[in-house]
Amino acid sequence: MRELLDSIILLGGLQGVGLAAVLARRREDRVANRLLAALVGALSLMLLLGVPEQRWGLTSHPHLLALTAPLPFLFGPLLYLYVAALTRPAARFEARWLFHGLPAAANLLFLLQGFYLKPGPEKLALAHAYLAGHGPPALRFFEVLQTVQAVGYLLWSWLALRRYDRRIEGYFSDVARIDLRWLMGMVLAHAAVWSIVIAGRVLDLVGVAPASLDALSHAVQVGTALVVFATGYVSLWQPELFEKAQAARTAEPPPRPRPLPKYQRNRVDDREAAELASKLTAHMAERKPYRDGALTLQALADAVGATPHLLSQVLNVHLRKSFYFFVNSYRAEELMAALDDPARRDRGVLELALEAGFNSKSTLNSFFKRYTGVTPTEFRLSRSAAKTPGRLAG
Repeated sequence: MRELLDSIILLGGLQGVGLAAVLARRREDRVANRLLAALVGALSLMLLLGVPEQRWGLTSHPHLLALTAPLPFLFGPLLYLYVAALTRPAARFEARWLFHGLPAAANLLFLLQGFYLKPGPEKLALAHAYLAGHGPPALRFFEVLQTVQAVGYLLWSWLALRRYDRRIEGYFSDVARIDLRWLMGMVLAHAAVWSIVIAGRVLDLVGVAPASLDALSHAVQVGTALVVFATGYVSLWQPELFEKAQAARTAEPPPRPRPLPKYQRNRVDDREAAELASKLTAHMAERKPYRDGALTLQALADAVGATPHLLSQVLNVHLRKSFYFFVNSYRAEELMAALDDPARRDRGVLELALEAGFNSKSTLNSFFKRYTGVTPTEFRLSRSAAKTPGRLAG
């Protein structure tokens, strides 16, 4: 069994090295791809060094010990910077990002003077003392720092993705092709691996048998290998990745314009907001712009003679709806009417949904159920049953 696990771990590390090389050479969205290449490369290096360390480090090759120790300090920062590069796209690497690497640098410097440069027998003695719970307090400090850092960056990444979701729902009426749910999945996968790491450290503190800790260590490595496999699938076989990064740029809040009359000003009072809201609802009812599946905040703002900033303000503050919800509620209402129409009973749900403006099946199903509590098919069946007379028991 151990041979199989080691093979999976090494295979994940080797795939990660190749994947990192491919990502680093990509020209589109170069900053994000290079950050992901660095993350995958660091994960892969930990996998490739971890197997020989566990097998031979404590026996005949003490120089293999602790080579991977500083690497986990890089995982959280690189994951967060990758999320930031896709949700707040950067044109180039920013020097201030180097501050995220200070804990890893501090740990490396500590290990250089406290472990790496020592002779083999002394390394073995330090390693056995550490495993027995008698290591220097500084090592425990770095373990705690690493755990706190990982949790902090995972939370930071999650919050960045939540902000991105709100931003694109404030600009686009269909987000099926540009949402970053897969990236949220990646963050959760990293969180799952870190939860195993944290569980192992807690069990180590309470004195659990080394065999159980060794099993957890293998679980961390296998989990990391699976994360690398998944990252390879997502980054290489998801062609719309660049499109999603472009969407983040498009959905960035526009710069506030200079003071202009009425709807062109930065802020509106309640009377002007009510006037713009009335104009907006009249336009939606008469012109039915929601039938355009690619409708954006910019296009609707142009149609009603407002800036995107002011229209967004009226929607969010005065109507208390995001642009995404506002537009799709009209689509859902039109689809409900179509599904309830006996004259269109022979037409498919998807066909009617496309006419109403839904641009993808995933948006149709997720939003319609969110709006009505049932799927479009369930809605049609319930309305059909309600209209069928004479349904009596027995």
